[in-house]
Amino acid sequence: MTTLDLKKLTSCGSDWESNQYKILIKVKEWLSDFHKNRLFPAIEESVQFNLSLEDILRENIECKLWFDNEIRTRKINERIMVYEKAHQIGNQLDKLLNFIDWSLKLNKPVLEEGRIIKNFVEDNLLIKRISTVEKNYHGKGYFTLPDNKNELLNIYLYEIIWDWSQENLYQRIVSAKVRSIHQKMIKSSVEDLMRDFIAHSQVLHEPVIFVFETDLDFPYNETIFPIAEEKLLKHLSC
Repeated sequence: MTTLDLKKLTSCGSDWESNQYKILIKVKEWLSDFHKNRLFPAIEESVQFNLSLEDILRENIECKLWFDNEIRTRKINERIMVYEKAHQIGNQLDKLLNFIDWSLKLNKPVLEEGRIIKNFVEDNLLIKRISTVEKNYHGKGYFTLPDNKNELLNIYLYEIIWDWSQENLYQRIVSAKVRSIHQKMIKSSVEDLMRDFIAHSQVLHEPVIFVFETDLDFPYNETIFPIAEEKLLKHLSC
């Protein structure tokens, strides 16, 4: 996928028609992925694109208000004099604001479609804890997640990491696959399989264990796995 350089696309003197074409291509890529039920990274790119546009819009609306009040026109001897340079700047600001408004409207249905697919997957991705302990050992634990398209059951070791971002403390999850088992090889329940795994094949002390269940066969890496990680993180944060 190509990436959008918003700083370049919204710079003064931009070729607005060419920039619109670039955004149309990107939006088409995002929607094409959604139509194949591939959410990531398209949904993240679309959301970030929207947030960045809104930031630029706020900054330039303030600039335009100041410009209109202080720069564009001045009353001298009861006559309105419009300076050529001010007129050029005003036109560029108008073009930029129109471009941002057009881009936001173009991206709106992308966000809505991505949100619908994501909500559908979340609703059909069930999570349950099967371990007796409730808290993570040093923020670590295990979860299982079916890859129905490839008929696999994947087991992951996860860890909750605390990070600082703009003076705010937030959590993120890091997962590492430790085993993949073909679903046809599973003779007992997933719960029994994990109890056996915990008893013989892991090193954590009384680890917390979560099992995901779903009948969906959506793309695994682009949809199922990232949403499962996000859902588990939310679950642990409650």
